[in-house]
Amino acid sequence: MSQESLNIEPQAFARDHGKRAGELAVSAFERLSDLLAGDEGSVRFEVSGRLDGERQMWLSVHLEGSLQLACQRCLEPVAWHFDFDSRLMLVPEGRALPDETLEEDDWDPIPVGSRLDLIALFEDEVMLAMPVAPRHESCEAPSRVDGDERITPFAALAKLRSRGA
Repeated sequence: MSQESLNIEPQAFARDHGKRAGELAVSAFERLSDLLAGDEGSVRFEVSGRLDGERQMWLSVHLEGSLQLACQRCLEPVAWHFDFDSRLMLVPEGRALPDETLEEDDWDPIPVGSRLDLIALFEDEVMLAMPVAPRHESCEAPSRVDGDERITPFAALAKLRSRGA
């Protein structure tokens, strides 16, 4: 699927019940790829638009895939698998977001202009879903070993403190 076909006119997409599906390599996501431990992986997507009885525009987005994140304990790559759905209310730029959005958990409002970059939207949704501190179920923090003595950051700080005293 071409990058151009993922840049849509949101009002027409919703009105015409537009649909797109495909798979994007990690390299398609500039901001997301900076947060990853490797460039392996991809994001599969399905997105559809609709206009409800009140003429409100909606997008339904399904994203799934597997990406390599950096484990916050050992700093080695850890696979993160995701599979989630988002329901988005499209609010034209300049129009106020509805008040009920503060209470609603089933959908999120997003302001849209005359064009909507679906790749940027998918990237935002994946980044919002990413774990804050990804970790393997069991691993150890990296350490430096001098002889038989294990040097930890706290031991190094204690040595500096004792030298200064």
